[in-house]
Amino acid sequence: QGSKGKRIPHVYLDYSTVPDTVGFVRKKTGGVTKPFPEKLYEMLSAETVSTSTENSSTIVTWLPHGRAFIVRKPKLFTSEIMAKYFRQTKLTSFQRQLNL
Repeated sequence: QGSKGKRIPHVYLDYSTVPDTVGFVRKKTGGVTKPFPEKLYEMLSAETVSTSTENSSTIVTWLPHGRAFIVRKPKLFTSEIMAKYFRQTKLTSFQRQLNL
């Protein structure tokens, strides 16, 4: 048994092209009208387009591979973008939501 460890097989399945279930009805739970992941995706899609069309550098954007995003300007992100999409305007609250 050399320095090589055991290899664990990983299978990555890309569900990005699978269509949504037809007739899907969301249950209303806890007074939440739209779940955090949906709001996040909506915000990232809209803000990446709107800020990149302007001559300024983007505040928040998808990374090139499309599996993650980056907040380039945290102060502008909390003051301008978060207020549009979320009830909280604290970056730590936003980060906590990401970790749930």
